[in-house]
Amino acid sequence: MRLLIIMKKSSDQSLAAERNARYLRMVEIYKNVGFEAFLSYAENIDDIRLSLNNYKPDLVFCGIDHLYENENNISHNLHAWFEEHNVNYIGSDSIAIDLALSKGSLKNRWQREGIRTPAFGLVREEQNKCSEDIKRLLSLNAFPYILKPENLGNSRGIDENSIVWNEAELRETLDKMRIQFGGIIIVENYLGVSIDFMEITCAMIEGVSGMEFMPAQVSLLEPKRFHIVTTRDKDKKGTIVNPLEADMAASFLPIAKRAFTVAGVRDYARGDFIYANGEFWAIEINGQPMIPDQWFGGATQFAGLSEDLYLVGIVAAGYRRLKAEGQIAKVFPKQAQALLRETKFEVW
Repeated sequence: MRLLIIMKKSSDQSLAAERNARYLRMVEIYKNVGFEAFLSYAENIDDIRLSLNNYKPDLVFCGIDHLYENENNISHNLHAWFEEHNVNYIGSDSIAIDLALSKGSLKNRWQREGIRTPAFGLVREEQNKCSEDIKRLLSLNAFPYILKPENLGNSRGIDENSIVWNEAELRETLDKMRIQFGGIIIVENYLGVSIDFMEITCAMIEGVSGMEFMPAQVSLLEPKRFHIVTTRDKDKKGTIVNPLEADMAASFLPIAKRAFTVAGVRDYARGDFIYANGEFWAIEINGQPMIPDQWFGGATQFAGLSEDLYLVGIVAAGYRRLKAEGQIAKVFPKQAQALLRETKFEVW
């Protein structure tokens, strides 16, 4: 079976080198269990076309959500593009990817379904709408707030200056973020002041019997005044993951199951949650998390999965779904079947 892994290079040279090493290790893991595995980088849709033509994969594992056409300014959801071009891929469908990328849309859906998420509001760009949105936030009075660009992931745009404690700070920080990022800003109640605050990440891989949830606690290596995980913390290994206590993990699973299910993700995903004021809170879902990844790998390790097993388990999730849909006829490699045998992720 031919497996093509498609990633996008980081503009940070040191990160690009580190990630390339991780991706090459990923390729070797797949080769060692019988896949014909290949790595390709893409910056636009033409790169995708070229890679598909060169490698002719049976299955694609893509870590990029959107790319532009070379000759125009149209952004394509890659999973939608794969579907339009009859490419078998691993991961959530395009609707779930876009829902997860829109923090406000997902949180609205969670609220409608009764899933606990911090009080929030969206601040739009237009001046008259912006004024209305600020009035609503002041009326909500859920200070302190934390401000985030609505459509950016991986903690981009977030630092300690994103926390605001009053109206003046709210207006000042909104102005700065609109200049820097543009677009809609999501403003939500910041729970990090709670004395029992805990950040939880949860890896999900679909197994034979449905979604398998693997939570872990996320902590900062160097404590800050307030718990804020920035892009730099993630990229420069400024965080550490630890297992949840058994009772805490058992109490957490019901909200995880509901949050992931309502988000509509499949095959694999990762969710961010908070424990504060004696309750679990859903924060966001990453429908296309970076793989391999410290948080995803740590969470799966605490669930007893080796790196080989969780990486092959993710591919097995996509394969199992596509086979059930009659979309793929190739046989899953025997060595990969042997690795997964008698686990929750086995393939026949």
